[in-house]
Amino acid sequence: MGLVSRFSRQFFAAATISCLLFALGTCVWWVTVAEGSDSRFEPVASGLALVAAITGVYAERRAAARERRAQALYALTDELVKNSELLAGESFLPQDPLAPKARVYPRLVQSATDATLVSGAFAEPGHDALIALLHRWRDAVHDFNRRLDLAELRTYVSQVPAEELLAIDEAMRRPGGQLDGLCRLRDELSLLLRERYGRQPGVAARLGPGRPDPGR
Repeated sequence: MGLVSRFSRQFFAAATISCLLFALGTCVWWVTVAEGSDSRFEPVASGLALVAAITGVYAERRAAARERRAQALYALTDELVKNSELLAGESFLPQDPLAPKARVYPRLVQSATDATLVSGAFAEPGHDALIALLHRWRDAVHDFNRRLDLAELRTYVSQVPAEELLAIDEAMRRPGGQLDGLCRLRDELSLLLRERYGRQPGVAARLGPGRPDPGR
């Protein structure tokens, strides 16, 4: 059992297809050497059964791969919309310059992004752009959440002057800063999902016509 478990799923699929193709070739050879029309029914029937088995294995793998990609796309779009709602929430609005206060920021979620990257759902050729963008998005979310940790730690461990609270807020949302870069990546990912995978049922509907808000 231990030795068998070391072989990958691709190995077993390749072995199955190879055996079926060899058996199909044997049936074809059998038809050519069989004498009389009656004696050819058996190899023909066996050959048709083998063709059905080969196409069935291939179709099952294709269907399973499509289902994994669909589930990953649903999770990604839901997570993207959730993060857009968090970024548009009150916690990320600019500080009131007359009454700044320490904040507890909601953290952006990235569990669906992590799961998609490790699942191999988009391992087939043709999804390189999505994989590359997901890596960039995951790194950006991780870095942004870590900076939120630092901001909260600084503003809650001691009494912080109002000028410093405003400076932290300004640094977060300055042009080209962390929040700006994160929103650009979010919009880029949303655009890619909409253009490249929008025909997948449910993807465009989850993203919605106006989400995420690119104007933030």
